[in-house]
Amino acid sequence: VVSPENLAFTRWLEMLQNGVELDTSGCRKLHELWQQSDIGWRRWDSLSDGVQAEITRLYSARRHDWSGLWSRKDVSAWWEQLCENPLPDRTCPFDLLQVLPSRLDVEINGFNGKLMTGIPPAYDWYLARYGTKWPMGYELNVSSCGDDFIQIDFDTPWSPPDAAVMEELSRRYNCVIEHWYAEQGCDFCGYARYDRGEQEDEFSGSLEWGEADPDDEDSCPDVTGPEWIINNVAHFGG
Repeated sequence: VVSPENLAFTRWLEMLQNGVELDTSGCRKLHELWQQSDIGWRRWDSLSDGVQAEITRLYSARRHDWSGLWSRKDVSAWWEQLCENPLPDRTCPFDLLQVLPSRLDVEINGFNGKLMTGIPPAYDWYLARYGTKWPMGYELNVSSCGDDFIQIDFDTPWSPPDAAVMEELSRRYNCVIEHWYAEQGCDFCGYARYDRGEQEDEFSGSLEWGEADPDDEDSCPDVTGPEWIINNVAHFGG
């Protein structure tokens, strides 16, 4: 059936197939097409048994993989909430998705993937795009600031953000970024400097270690170097 609503949904699907990036422009256009499709008015009781069964199958299989978007609430209750669009805008501390946008198909495919053929799992996409499997900063703390600088400490899981993230931050805010990082569990540390979108310097290496206490079987050796990293990170990871 050719209708304005069906044409809008077809255009939404085309954007999904084309891997549209979830930047401001892409999100605005997707939302406009969603509204024009009138899917938001399709209440649960108005859906056919076959459509309800397929939605239930997807919700049951993917709710945890979709980063907490779907809870254990009844599927019909969730569908009604989505129709009413009550979810507030939200983000995370040092949200890397706000620096470099993700893609609609990657987010729908989910962290573990296996929903759509030919689309990478978000796990693989995040590692390639952001350098870390969860694209946000944990335990973020503004440790120092002044009229012309700010110093923050944050953690990312097992690897630092990719250079592309820092390049975009320094370009967007027309600033210099010095990035120090260390991870004792994987035995690496490093430094990079970015000036208005360009990486100017970079070096990395292994950590240096002291001696464990021979009288304490639970003791671990302390990080003792390299000297250039010691006073430039809040801690050495896990």
